[in-house]
Amino acid sequence: MKKIILVAAIAVFAFAACNKDNGNENGGGNTVLEATFELSGEIGDLTYGEPVAVEGTLTSASPIDAVSFTGVDDEGNAVGEEQKYEASGTEISGEFFPDTKDMTQLQVTLYSGDAKASFNFPTGTVTGDAKGDVYINNTAQFMADTLVFTHENSPELFPEENTGNGSDTKSFFSMHGVEIDGQVEHILSLNQLRSVDGQNASFVFCNVLQNTANKGTITGQRGYAFQYAYNLSGGTIGRQCDAYEVNGHAIVPDNTDRNFGFSLVRGAWYEGYDADFYTAIDRIFVNIGEANTNYEKLKAFWQLGELQRTYDNATLGEENEPTNIATQTYLRHYLDAGTKTAGDARENFRAGDYIIIRSQRGTAENPEYYYGIMQIRQIPDITGVLDANGDFDPELTPSLFLKPFYLDIKTQCEILD
Repeated sequence: MKKIILVAAIAVFAFAACNKDNGNENGGGNTVLEATFELSGEIGDLTYGEPVAVEGTLTSASPIDAVSFTGVDDEGNAVGEEQKYEASGTEISGEFFPDTKDMTQLQVTLYSGDAKASFNFPTGTVTGDAKGDVYINNTAQFMADTLVFTHENSPELFPEENTGNGSDTKSFFSMHGVEIDGQVEHILSLNQLRSVDGQNASFVFCNVLQNTANKGTITGQRGYAFQYAYNLSGGTIGRQCDAYEVNGHAIVPDNTDRNFGFSLVRGAWYEGYDADFYTAIDRIFVNIGEANTNYEKLKAFWQLGELQRTYDNATLGEENEPTNIATQTYLRHYLDAGTKTAGDARENFRAGDYIIIRSQRGTAENPEYYYGIMQIRQIPDITGVLDANGDFDPELTPSLFLKPFYLDIKTQCEILD
């Protein structure tokens, strides 16, 4: 839980000067800023990766345009990353993410152009460990794969059992990642997932057309879909061929991210549009920046955690009006898009919509939840595959295979050993 500093007043004064000084105590050849800063409250013990509110009042001879917080040791040496924010006026309010257990002080630095002044304040100890990692990919590309021939669906081509083709098409996603050739991968091909027997596979992106076991055309549903990887061989999803064992390896259901689900958050185009919820998810998503450094990862992990703390807190054991995010195991681009359906084909999601993803790990007695948000950025044009009734023509639907589908993905994930 976020910690708030109790109101008190501690005044610390910086050395002041008006000249350039390449060796001054504020370092780096910057002009020393003539300023004072009063921190509101004492900083007690901190929890690693959980933000603490830092508030204070300043006086300065020059307007302040930025402030930063850094964990430093007893000598004032930085042992954590500088966490910089825009600032204005005389009141400073921001969040500091404890990103090192070696800090004994918090350094607050005020910036005015190329001038700066730093102030150090004692802190308590930092305890705890990172609860996870994050994966961010602003241009994640998936392609729906064509039928993969194996002994099970093409014995004339592969007469020997457990033999067949593979595929290098990137159509699978692993929320928690898979180590392939020494690198952690999240967007994977069938060949890559087979090589690790389906470890951590979360979903497959596909183009529903036929049952790939018997090659029969699927009549009830058709077109693009996301399907969780635990059940590739069932239902009208058309990826039975991915589940077959070939050369001693298969996507083993119990190895996959089996407690995984999707929750769709549609934009204003949708008749049941929930403006408040969409805006809230959009805010969380947009506010998450890059995650290249330890501090950036800790911050992004915490920001994504708002999905659980605010919108899915029943998973935290909340008993007083708990919130829930309902998930499902597949998402179709179009509903009732087959040639034999009760209703007319209709869109289920568009570019700009969000998909919340959730994975349950741990044990039934002590579950751990991980959350992510994917924004649909670009969907291949499907107008050319629709027949006169607006349904997906089975003769034209194959044109949707191997077309790039783009997502912007920001997700929590486990720390791989």
